[in-house]
Amino acid sequence: MGAGKTTIGKNMASEIGCKFIDLDNYIEKKTGMSINEFFSLKGESEFRKEENISLREILEKYSSKRCKKLEDNLILALGGGTLTTEANTLLIKARTYCIYLRCRKSELAKRLEKSNSQRPVLKNKRREELEKYIYDLVQEREPSYFDCADLAVEINDGDLKNTLDRILNTIDIL
Repeated sequence: MGAGKTTIGKNMASEIGCKFIDLDNYIEKKTGMSINEFFSLKGESEFRKEENISLREILEKYSSKRCKKLEDNLILALGGGTLTTEANTLLIKARTYCIYLRCRKSELAKRLEKSNSQRPVLKNKRREELEKYIYDLVQEREPSYFDCADLAVEINDGDLKNTLDRILNTIDIL
């Protein structure tokens, strides 16, 4: 949350000429409700089930680690909690090249403070509460992120072009 998965993913897809899908947006379109509504109405457990089904649907269409033609590749932005489910972790490890966009907790707090009214889990949190929430969340999730990552990229500088260049030069896709 707040690391820039969607922004970086869209720009990277545009740069290399392939498709882009944001998993949360895919689920919203498929179910006809926002992620927040889904959580409120059905709970996290049901959301994680739908997330796994949707992830499998997407990966069936884009199934190899490296498609033969560049335009057949896909940049997929996962939700921040996607890798909290073992089934999703196994799918990502087996069928994707996973890039972890790693951001300092203080930088995440700064970014999320601006948008916390749009994110129910962050709503009405003061800066200290926000930082603690982010710290706890990252501590919980980061082992899964590193476990799945083929590449971890520090993105603290906020320079989109620099981040894209570092990723593309590292994976040597162009």
